[in-house]
Amino acid sequence: MRESIGKSAAKSKLAVLLWPIFAFLLLAGYPASAKAQTPFEGMDRNSDGQLSRSEFRGPQRAFKRLDRNKDGYISRHEASGTRLSGDARRPKQSEKKAPPTASSELIYVDTHNHLVGPRKMGELHLEKSARIALVAMDATGVRINLLMPMPQTVNQKHKLYFEDLLPIIERYPGRFAALGGGGSLNVMIQQVIREGHVTERMEKEFDDRASELVRKGAVGFGEMTAEHFSMTEKHPYEAAPPDHPLFLRLADLAARYNLPIDLHMEAIPEEMPMPPRFKSPPNPRTLTPNMEAFSRLLSHNREAKIIWVHLGWDNTGKRTIALTRKLLAENPNLYVSIRIASGMRQRKVVNPTFPLAEDGRLKPEWLALFQEFPDRFLLGSDEIIKPADDHPSAGSIRSTVSLLDQFPPKLKARIGYENAYGLYKLKK
Repeated sequence: MRESIGKSAAKSKLAVLLWPIFAFLLLAGYPASAKAQTPFEGMDRNSDGQLSRSEFRGPQRAFKRLDRNKDGYISRHEASGTRLSGDARRPKQSEKKAPPTASSELIYVDTHNHLVGPRKMGELHLEKSARIALVAMDATGVRINLLMPMPQTVNQKHKLYFEDLLPIIERYPGRFAALGGGGSLNVMIQQVIREGHVTERMEKEFDDRASELVRKGAVGFGEMTAEHFSMTEKHPYEAAPPDHPLFLRLADLAARYNLPIDLHMEAIPEEMPMPPRFKSPPNPRTLTPNMEAFSRLLSHNREAKIIWVHLGWDNTGKRTIALTRKLLAENPNLYVSIRIASGMRQRKVVNPTFPLAEDGRLKPEWLALFQEFPDRFLLGSDEIIKPADDHPSAGSIRSTVSLLDQFPPKLKARIGYENAYGLYKLKK
């Protein structure tokens, strides 16, 4: 036995590292029902498609090595090709199969995600990231994934535009669609904020770019931002009043073209200090209130549908049930997308405004809110998908979609896909 392990080590260092895990599993004695499962499935006690530290039955050094994106979980993708998935080796490139096409079992719509990749000779290469996304989509029942550029600012490095996403949409028809404006309209707003005034020339450029995005097939305007915290040196701080003249203009354009606006905005009901876990600068030391201005944006044109994204990713602790309920009750054109990011506990999520309890169960008060406004919520995982699949948000598609399993069937259908099909005018 030791000789066979030694030979295996010559082929796979990872297999040797993981051998103690499986020795432990044999000694622990899984129940008969689990013996037909892979080791990954046997450990995944809550069946959410990922292994937490408490679920993982092996040494911590193995967990750390397998958790490639360091989000505190081992995803199925990270386990693929290891003994956890029942395969001691990773498949060779020639053995990889093409992503499966859509089937009747793929029904959900994830309304907010990002593909990134290297840019060579002016062209952005997103194929590897798209294939990673398709694996997650097929595993969770997501039929359509809405992609968009991140909200960018003036002179930002690693720019991404709506046009960069079009080759992926064409290559995988029916699986992806895209919003536009994060790399253009949002930049224009940030430019005007710096200059201090809006010119007629800028208004025309803004209108022309919005029209161009619609003509090229954008299903919405996004990702736009009114308050965007800087998480790292490469992650810019951006702010603009939600009732800024160009945001009001965008609302009118959204109403004209009947396309929704995807808006990233931290909740700041009153002046408050920047939460201490964020570095200042580049973030400001004091945050300016934005909720009244947000209400003015919503009331400016009731035909403009605005999606306030990232419910579940609250960085101020102010995005409460009471605030959300009040805004939804007062603004029939407001929608909210839910994000349950992978590894949230490891990232010090603000627990009182997080929809899940410590045991992973949906809090009753949040379920009551979803049931009160069943036609106003959507899924929006906000996973940034890289070719190496090592971004801290990796796994968010799975963790967000898994929330649906805790909903009653009708609510599951409304939030899982019906609302999105109506808002984005998607083809069924």
